[in-house]
Amino acid sequence: MTELELVPLMELLPKFSPFDGLDHSLLVTLARDINVKTSDKGFCLFESGDYDANEYYLTSGSIDLIARDGRKNTITANDSNARFPIARLRPRMYSAKAATPISYFVIAASVLDELQRSIRMTDNSVLMQEVQQKSGDESRSLLYEFEQELKTGRFVLPSLPEVAFRIRELIDNPDCSMSDVAKLVNTDPAIATKLVKVANSVMYRGVKHCDDTQSAISRLGLITTRQLVTSFAVLALFNSKSHIFKEHMQSLWQQSVEVAAYCYVLAKQLPRFNEEEALLAGLIHRIGEIVVLTYAERYYDLSTDAQHLNMAIAMLKGPLGEMVLTKWDFSEELVVVAKESGDWMRGVDDISDDEVEFDYCDLVQVALLYALQGSDDPTLPEMSSVPAFNKLKKRQLGSEQTSAIIQEAKEQIAELRQIFG
Repeated sequence: MTELELVPLMELLPKFSPFDGLDHSLLVTLARDINVKTSDKGFCLFESGDYDANEYYLTSGSIDLIARDGRKNTITANDSNARFPIARLRPRMYSAKAATPISYFVIAASVLDELQRSIRMTDNSVLMQEVQQKSGDESRSLLYEFEQELKTGRFVLPSLPEVAFRIRELIDNPDCSMSDVAKLVNTDPAIATKLVKVANSVMYRGVKHCDDTQSAISRLGLITTRQLVTSFAVLALFNSKSHIFKEHMQSLWQQSVEVAAYCYVLAKQLPRFNEEEALLAGLIHRIGEIVVLTYAERYYDLSTDAQHLNMAIAMLKGPLGEMVLTKWDFSEELVVVAKESGDWMRGVDDISDDEVEFDYCDLVQVALLYALQGSDDPTLPEMSSVPAFNKLKKRQLGSEQTSAIIQEAKEQIAELRQIFG
């Protein structure tokens, strides 16, 4: 096929992603192996549950995506999400059937994955816009499918370790004693060791050194013990059996510990805030992302396509974080942290209200801004544009005062990193 004969296809391909980011010579090479096909109404491109090796792009007509429960979603060629491959997740979550006569082209999934890995987009705003466009129907379908797997028991939300659950339950009983709590804590040597270490840290150090669990609990108090045990238990969840996500999970752990440390030192300066609750808020603010990574291990598309995985995380971490913390019976304020901390513009309509409340989710967002300051994270907003930061300023903690608090607490932050990291 001559390049002249390829002209119609060369004009068509850049209307789709990622072909719009390719240079002319690579586009010509790809076009030689692509044919636009036509099919009649009722033709099935793929079935729900398939693990096929091709990706499909719709160029004209409409396709019905039919879920296992009969729910139907229609994609038309002029829809914005038709720029992307049709329902890429593996196994296929839908059966794709032509709702009208259609035309389409097919490309091998391996070729598409290589293209997406090789393209380097320098304009972050373009990247974010594309991710947001792509995230619509496909991420909603992923959340729906996730909920179905939860209902049928095919996927189970993570649970707090049994000892943490029992300690929380025991301490909530007004008749419990410190010796009862100490006995229960000692059934988990790792948590017991960390609790003694915290009791002897600069944050809680007393005249005498704590040598055992009961003396540590006596110094810390039952409420602080409850919060710290829960925090240690949460850290145990930052673990992946998949080598693909191990580095991602470790990065997630390190950032959560850093944010938790900043939350702790800032909460000490804020009336109404409990520093251990603030520490826990920092540790759990990305708990939904842990669930997405655990779930993604089962899906070819999410485990091999970083952009697609990041899109799924952005869309799902809030709802999944809410599910997990609700299941664990956490306080409403912490549920809100997991659900909304990724929404930098939360509360923007209320910022002019001098009585608006500064909550734990706001605290986590401020801690994030300081913890990630100077990083090359393209999603990090300007500090002055974030409602949470402006709410904090109304409490006489502007950027200079907040920076001074963090600077003065360097020793505490370093110790918290060591204990939890």
